Amino acid sequence: MNASRSVCIIAGIAATGMAVACAQQGMRTPRGASSTSAPISAGDLRTRLYIFADDSMMGREAGTLGSVKGTAYLAAEAARLGLEPAGDNGTYFQDIGATSARFAGSTVPGGARNVIAILRGSDPVLRDEYIAIGAHTDGYGILRAGSIDHDSLRAHNVELTRLGAPVWDSRTRARRDTLARTITLNLDSIRRIRPPRRDSIRNGADDDGSGSVTLLEIAEALAASPVKPKRSILFVWHTAEEKGLLGSKWFSEHPTVPRAQIVTQLNIDMVGRGGVGDIAGGGPGYLQLVGSRRLSTELGNIVEQLNTQRPDPFRFDYAYDADGHPERIYCRSDHYHYARFGIPVTFFTTGLHPDYHLITDEAQYVDYEKMSRVADLIHDIAVHVANLDHRVKVDKPVGDPAATCVQ
Repeated sequence: MNASRSVCIIAGIAATGMAVACAQQGMRTPRGASSTSAPISAGDLRTRLYIFADDSMMGREAGTLGSVKGTAYLAAEAARLGLEPAGDNGTYFQDIGATSARFAGSTVPGGARNVIAILRGSDPVLRDEYIAIGAHTDGYGILRAGSIDHDSLRAHNVELTRLGAPVWDSRTRARRDTLARTITLNLDSIRRIRPPRRDSIRNGADDDGSGSVTLLEIAEALAASPVKPKRSILFVWHTAEEKGLLGSKWFSEHPTVPRAQIVTQLNIDMVGRGGVGDIAGGGPGYLQLVGSRRLSTELGNIVEQLNTQRPDPFRFDYAYDADGHPERIYCRSDHYHYARFGIPVTFFTTGLHPDYHLITDEAQYVDYEKMSRVADLIHDIAVHVANLDHRVKVDKPVGDPAATCVQ
């Protein structure tokens, strides 16, 4: 079966509007289509994430059929919303020509592509400038070494986190491994509820299914608004972030709009967690910001100002944005490839958690009410910056875009 044709036949999941995309490609529409509404809501985000992080997407690893299916869903939704295609040759897709040792063998055709769409601005002059909002579509795919019992793994990692072991830090990983050997879990209560659940698919519900569907939810709200922002909104779902930020690197070096016309970039990567059991100091109001003042003090101030005006403001954590922080978060997500060219950025994330990069990163553990609040905030920031009578000022040094990232 042709890989591109199989997307519509075997996905088994879709949103309203997939029929149009399938018909245009001579493909059959899948059953079980779901619909969403214009206002940003926890219910819509849940609907979208259960589609995007479903097992049928096979973990969406870049270069695989799962990635083809995930990006096909996003493009179909962009078409349904009436967004302008802004990829290659009048499509929503931009194939990336990058190669990496982290791609195992040849990729499936269409398995390494960005999805790009535009909501055209309302001002006849400012519409030629862009507020970019991005997320990454890819995950870690299917385990090569067989399946793992979901409940045992999750209980184990939750306990490690409770004991203070770092979720992810290569320098102190040994500490987590040492603690792992000392833990004895009692799974009797779980086994009374259900038998072992073996799994081999790393669905990436939070990383970065949460960002991808949040971006889609923001796009739907903006597209439905009777008053469009003055500047255009550029939506970019990057591929191959997990393989070295390859999709954002490719887009930044081969932009489908003039790069000099991108006013700012807002990056959304892992925004569905950050609870008290996920990270020290976490909770419903916890949100990490990275990079918001690294190039533009004005952008950082705007983000703060709009947050404080909300009825339920977030408690921003800037700790991971500190110079020299060992996690190097500033260098590890797609915003960096915009910032290196002098485009002011803000990275929104609720942080790492015990299910990071594991088969247990599932839609059932995501906080959808919190996700909807994050989506609202980013929506408001994008609209505010898009309607400014000036570009946000770059008042910090811009480095050499070819240099290695240093936080």
